[in-house]
This record gives sequence, C-alpha cells and structure tokens, in this order.
Amino acid sequence: MNYLDFNLVNNTEYKVDEKLLISCAEKILEEELPRKKVELNLLLCDDEAIQNYNRIFRGDNSITDVLCFNYYNSILLDTEDKTFPSLYCDIIIDIKQLERQKGNKSMEQELIEVFIHGLLHALGYDHIKSKDCSIMEEKEKYYINKIVGDKTSG
Repeated sequence: MNYLDFNLVNNTEYKVDEKLLISCAEKILEEELPRKKVELNLLLCDDEAIQNYNRIFRGDNSITDVLCFNYYNSILLDTEDKTFPSLYCDIIIDIKQLERQKGNKSMEQELIEVFIHGLLHALGYDHIKSKDCSIMEEKEKYYINKIVGDKTSG
C-alpha cells in the first residue's frame, strides 16, 4: 500500500467526489509505484487559468484539458529515502474544457479519464512518439476499465 498525500484545490463550481479521485490514484499507484510515498496536488480550474499555466510553463497560449508537472523529472533523488516522496506532482484540469469534450459521458467519467491521463504523465508515460503513445493508450484503457468497472459494480 502507498502513502498518498492528496491535495485538491477546486476553483470551480463543479462538485467533485474527492474520495473517488483518491481511490483512483491509489489503484494506479499500487500497480505503478508499489509501497512508495506520493504527493499529488490537483487543481480544478477554468479556461483562463489553464491557458495562463499553459502559456507560462509550456509556451503554448491555448486551452487544454490537463497539464501535469512532475517535479522529480529534473532532479536526482535517492528514491530509497523514505522521507521524500517517490512521486511529487501537480495536475491541473480545466473543468470547462471537460464539459465541452465529454460527449455522451458523464462529467464524473470524463474527469476520471482525464485525471488518469494526467497521472500517467506524472508517472513518465507520454504520447508524442507512436511507440510511447501505444503504451500510454493501453495503460489508460486498462485503468479506465479497472476504475470505472469497479465503480459500476460496487
């Protein structure tokens, strides 16, 4: 079992089920980083905020659904040191963009799927190269089925 320090900041009117997101993160982290300490910060925001973050940190002045910042990609840490998290990241999700792109899905399902996508980025998965894209897509499908399936059966 992981030690997860989960911090949610919701700057929107959308009522989020924080326990569902924590459960989602725990299921993924149990498989991806077993028995590791993780600090995960989630910000739910609107178009203006995510566009600003995207422009400042990625040089892209567009709106997107999710941004992820893993703070250990650029520094070296002894991951065996139990005082430091093995993963420390911020995920930013634009609720307005989720509303536009969800199609026939519920907002909760769209949020779960985008949250999974962001968390996989935090874990080092990417979709720029076609080989990496296939791996990430398979992981996303696996976790979406596992988590949404667990939710509907319980």
